[in-house]
Amino acid sequence: MKPIIALIVFLFFTTFTWGQKIDQSQVPAVLLNSFQLKYPNSEHAKWKKEKENYTIEFQVNNKPHKAILSYKGNLIEHFKDLYVSEIPEVVLETIKTRIPYFDVEDADKYENGRKTTYTIKFKIDGKRHYFWVNEKGELRKYRQELKDSEIPIFISSLIATNYGKMDIDYSKFVEEQGVIIYIVDGEINDDDHNFKFDAKGNILKHIHDIKLSEIPAPIIKTISSKFKDHTLRDADFIEENGKSYYYITMKKSKNQVYITLNPNGQVLTVK
Repeated sequence: MKPIIALIVFLFFTTFTWGQKIDQSQVPAVLLNSFQLKYPNSEHAKWKKEKENYTIEFQVNNKPHKAILSYKGNLIEHFKDLYVSEIPEVVLETIKTRIPYFDVEDADKYENGRKTTYTIKFKIDGKRHYFWVNEKGELRKYRQELKDSEIPIFISSLIATNYGKMDIDYSKFVEEQGVIIYIVDGEINDDDHNFKFDAKGNILKHIHDIKLSEIPAPIIKTISSKFKDHTLRDADFIEENGKSYYYITMKKSKNQVYITLNPNGQVLTVK
């Protein structure tokens, strides 16, 4: 399961490209002028080039910013760490409809084209809450860390009945666009399991980190034939939307290869 997790880790709302670091003296004049007009109080700017776009990390009033500009100087994306005083009242009022009392731990503003989203984070009783709210005060997404006792009993019972007793590492409640899901992660018989349920307790996705010795023969036959010069590193069995497949991690030299196969050993994807 660890390779799956590594693939899905990302920054809030977007993946900023790493690109190639460049000195500000190498930035085209039209682009540099556009940046300085947009952010006249910027400091400590660091530039990276990715194809035709430029990513800039900088500070304004000691708060970190990140922007992506096109080669023409047009703003594509902008990420800004906010002071609490900069959070619009309409955003705070939306959060208060769910949780009346809270102390903001962190706040960010993300702009992508004409869309603006505020991310607000805080803790209550040691558990984190995340709100994503647009500039109109509309709730886009809400995520809450759960105590074990807050996991719906029908979900706990289903896991115990069908898979065994689970030692829970973490669980989350997520609501996005009116759709509710529960995420439960932990160990069953020393194997890692990750479940995603809908509000009715139906399994949407289940990832089971399996031992290499548990990989079925058809999978072994395929990877031994087609990837014989690779080293087998990790394996997951995944159930999703009524279908099942295996996710295999292999390594050749310093390069990792991720292979998806159906139970019959047919290769579905290679990354």
